[in-house]
Formats: sequence, C-alpha cells, structure tokens
Amino acid sequence: MPIQSAMSRQKIVIIGAGPAGLLLAHYLLRRQQYYIEIYDRRPDPRQVNPDEQRSFPISLQKRGRKALQAIPGLEAAIAPHAIICQGTVIHNNTKTRDIQRKNSVLTIDRNRLVLALLEQLTSTYPDSVLKLHFNCTCQRLDQQTVSFLNATDHPFSISYDRLIGADGARSQVRQQLADHHGLTCEQIYVPDAYKSIFLSRTNPDKNIELAPERIHTSNLGRNSRIVLAPQPGDKLHGAFIFNADNNPFEEFTSKEEILAYFDEKLPVFRELMSEAEAEDLLHRPVARLVSVKCDRFHQGEHILLVGDAAHAVSPSIGQGCNSSLEDIEIINQLLDQFQDNWSQVLPQFSQQRVPEAHALKDLSDYSFPRSTPLVIEFFLRLTLGRKLHQWFPKTFQPFVFDLVLDSDLSYGEVLKLSQGWTRKSNAPWHHRPRPRKPATSSQIHVYILKLYRVFIKKGWELLE
Repeated sequence: MPIQSAMSRQKIVIIGAGPAGLLLAHYLLRRQQYYIEIYDRRPDPRQVNPDEQRSFPISLQKRGRKALQAIPGLEAAIAPHAIICQGTVIHNNTKTRDIQRKNSVLTIDRNRLVLALLEQLTSTYPDSVLKLHFNCTCQRLDQQTVSFLNATDHPFSISYDRLIGADGARSQVRQQLADHHGLTCEQIYVPDAYKSIFLSRTNPDKNIELAPERIHTSNLGRNSRIVLAPQPGDKLHGAFIFNADNNPFEEFTSKEEILAYFDEKLPVFRELMSEAEAEDLLHRPVARLVSVKCDRFHQGEHILLVGDAAHAVSPSIGQGCNSSLEDIEIINQLLDQFQDNWSQVLPQFSQQRVPEAHALKDLSDYSFPRSTPLVIEFFLRLTLGRKLHQWFPKTFQPFVFDLVLDSDLSYGEVLKLSQGWTRKSNAPWHHRPRPRKPATSSQIHVYILKLYRVFIKKGWELLE
C-alpha cells in the first residue's frame, strides 16, 4: 500500500480516547492513508496518576485479545500491566470453589489499558499524522464539522472527512445523532450500581494469600456481590456490586462500620483491606451504568458509532470491552473488503454489528441470573455442563457462559443456542418478584439434587 503524505490523507476525527478509540487509531494509521485527530473530554491520562482515577478491571478474552494481537507488539506492551488468569475462585464463609477455565483471560485495570494503548500509539506514529486533544467536550455536529468546548470553556470547531464516535455509554456524538439526525436509541440504567475497591492479594501477618492467577468473587445474596481481579504488585482491583435501590453502605458513617461489615459478610476480604481503603471506600462515589440499544451505528457516509457509544451493555458477562475491541477488528476487515471506501464500509458495519449488539444485550441482561436459586443452578449447569460436553461433545454444547467467553461463535449464534436458559432467567428485572422467604438449606439441597439427576439421567440415556 503506497504511503500518502500527511496533506493528502483523509482526516479522521475520533471522539473518545478509550480502548476502542485508541485501538481504531492504531488500525487506521497502519493503513498509511489517514491523518488522525483524537478528542477526549477527560484529562490526558499520561499526566494523571491512574490510581487516583475511578476505574474498574477488564477481563480480555478471546474476542478482545484477537483484536489487540493483530497490531504487532501491542499485547506485549500491555502485558506488564496485566495478569493472565486461568479461572475463578468463589469464596463463601466456610469454603472456596475453584472453577478453572478452558482458555486464559487477560485482566487489566481499564486506566492502565488506556495508558498502554496511548503510549504505544504515540511512540509509533509522529505528530505529522496524529494529534491528541484532551479536556475537549463535544457540543455539536454539523455537515462535516464538529464543535467543542476546551478546558477554559472556549468554543472551537474543526472539519473532518470521517468522524468516529467512541465516547462511551454517555456519548455526546450519539446524543447529537438522536437529537438532530433521527437515530433511534434506547438508553436505560442497569439495575446494578457499584463502588470500586482496592485490596491486597496477600496478608503475610495473617498467613493469607489468594491465588495469583484467579479472579476472586463472592455472592452475598440480595443482588450483592464482589468481583476482584489480580493486578501486578500483588494487588486486587475490582467492584462491590449491588442493586442501586439497596446500597449496603448507604447508612455507614465511619470506616469502622465498613470494616465490621466486611468482617461479618466477607471475612477473607476483610483481612486484605487496609484502614485507609475502608475510609476511601466509605467516601468513594457510587457508579451507575447504562445500557444502550441503537437501530443503526452510522449516519450517512461520514459518521460512525463504535464501542459503548453504540452498544453499552451490562457488565454481567464481561463483554463490554471485548465487543468494543471486536468492533475495530470488523472495521478493519471491511476497509480491506471495500478498499477503504467508507460509503460502503459504514452501512455494512451497521448491517453486521447491530444484530450482534442486540444479541449481546440480551445475553448480558439474562445470562447471569439475579435470584439465588438460579445462581445456584447457573454454577451447577456450568460445572456439570463442562463435564458432559467433555464426555459427549457432539450432544452437549458448552453452557452459555463458556460459549460467550471461549468460542468463536457470534453473539447471535450463542443467543440462539442458549435460548432455553435465557428464557428461564429473562423476566424483566423490575417485574421479577422477590421471594417472601429465603430458601432454606434443605430446599436448596433438594433443588440441586433434582437438577443433578436430570443431568445424570441424560448422560445414561446417551450411554445406552
């Protein structure tokens, strides 16, 4: 492919310097025919301590890692800031359960991922083809011009040949398209809220050391759970997730109450929490997430939405960032297919990815259940399903969770194969009644035994 001078290159404006926007810049600049300008409303992450920003861990699985690996050296640049995990440990007050994974996942703090992508980008490409602008808020889209406010609230406008909205779940680009260009978009709050949490992975004084290559989680009931991913330096970074209408920390006024809560509900994690983190957790803001569903991802021949700006989903099955990075790989494939003819690439991207995004939303909403009996069934199906698939691979498909994380199947195909389970757990969140009384241990044991017998009966039928 001939290298074009900066003056003759198409000008691509990317709004949003998150993982999707930065990875797209990597892909486009490798094609050697684009000039890229990136605008983001946040400060330059190179000038801010990433530990001082609100963040969350990301688990990159097959889909996301494949998109990164297509750029030479990119995953290697990320690796020092990440941990390769081989499974999940589920903790409760009396025992732990280690669920191993077929394929490893790469866990990394989102801010660290952004910083690694950005530093690799700026070290690879010169200023003549790449410009970065931070503290700039998108205000208005016009015919191939876009207006911003800078850090001092000074307005300015720029022109573009193509504009990519990669500015997250609360995308201003998407809002402009909805307000002025007829984009149909549904945006709703996910029922869960969360607080970021930072713990140590070890406590030598108490002889505690959690497995270094495992994601650690615990379900507290009443839609509350904690998920922690290992980070370099023997750290755990994660989220305490709870129903937005039932914040367990709402009435707490001191770090001592936080520590007492963990001592009662999550004793193993209490031993890994410092007093300083308890104080920070008390005052750390609650984060709310939104899901986004659009009827298309492009506008005309010049504007495209990608990542969370196009299809933000619940984090329940960890596919938000993975699907966003997969978007970028698809764009690159379409640019190859249509020889960089964006008038063909943009509508084709919508045609391919809108059904996938809608399927992913259903999978994210309904794959992981919210009631205690279904949570038990979920893990039982996951464990027994893996065994049955191992014994009878032509008859038993992997459970929905493994299909999403470890297969090459599209989200649409996974949803079709998993309709029985998703229908079982897809009663709308706000309509699902709460049980009047919690299930007793004996009721739970009977429930598990019945389900176990179903699996065993099916297995013997296949052997006969």
